[in-house]
Amino acid sequence: MTWAVVARKDFNDARRSRSLWGLSAAFLVLALLFAGLYAFVPEVTADEEMSTVGLMTFLAAPIALFVAVASLVVAYKSVAGEAESGSGNLLLGLPHTRRDVVLGKVVGRSLVLAVPVLVGLVAMLAIVFVGEVTFSAADYVLFGLVTMLFVLVYMAFFVGISASTTSTARAATLSVLALVILEFAWDVVPIGAWFVANGFVVPPGLFSGAAMPDWVAFLANMPPSSAYLNSVGGVLTGSMSGAGPWYLSQWFSLVVLAVWGIVPLVVGYLRYNRADL
Repeated sequence: MTWAVVARKDFNDARRSRSLWGLSAAFLVLALLFAGLYAFVPEVTADEEMSTVGLMTFLAAPIALFVAVASLVVAYKSVAGEAESGSGNLLLGLPHTRRDVVLGKVVGRSLVLAVPVLVGLVAMLAIVFVGEVTFSAADYVLFGLVTMLFVLVYMAFFVGISASTTSTARAATLSVLALVILEFAWDVVPIGAWFVANGFVVPPGLFSGAAMPDWVAFLANMPPSSAYLNSVGGVLTGSMSGAGPWYLSQWFSLVVLAVWGIVPLVVGYLRYNRADL
């Protein structure tokens, strides 16, 4: 398993760098800030009783944005940077295949981001107990597991982009463009598709808060963060089926997450495998 050697080296290199400590500090501050707001500023939420489910629901959106941005920062140079500098050739001169390199980068960089996220989640326990939030260990662990899956998915996504090119500038451009579309501009996509499907006429009820068609709701739930938030909701409420069609269910959001991680990684690996280094 030479991919494990690559992953270990990647993580050890990051452990000695300032990036891991910076990410740890940033997420720790973010986690404690939002946990403190939930526990000690009741006006922030409408929860009548503070609970683990309420806290995790409150934290899910900022955690999703942090993971998305941090994954880009950690991963965009993972493969492209070594290919551009020539150090990738030295790595491949050892008994590592290109598949080992890509897989090892995903695992190593995922651990780099998983550490600060886990540190933040553990540190929040202090506020949970001080703030007298009703604590459920099972809900806390399930939330942590889904969040770790989300970390792995976004890391695989950006490593896949990095592996698809030998230029760090191009990898950075593609990664930032993907992040902007998926995290900030995606709301336009389902509304635009609904507008086009309605014959380029504004759909009735679009601005009145009426329920959108199921297929439009499916498009709205397609980005990784939306799939993560939907999955978290299902895990914390104990219902993964939902009331609508199967493709809007929480369990299917886990499938969507898996697709976001696997497809870009496979495409990136295939391009990297054919690249002339």
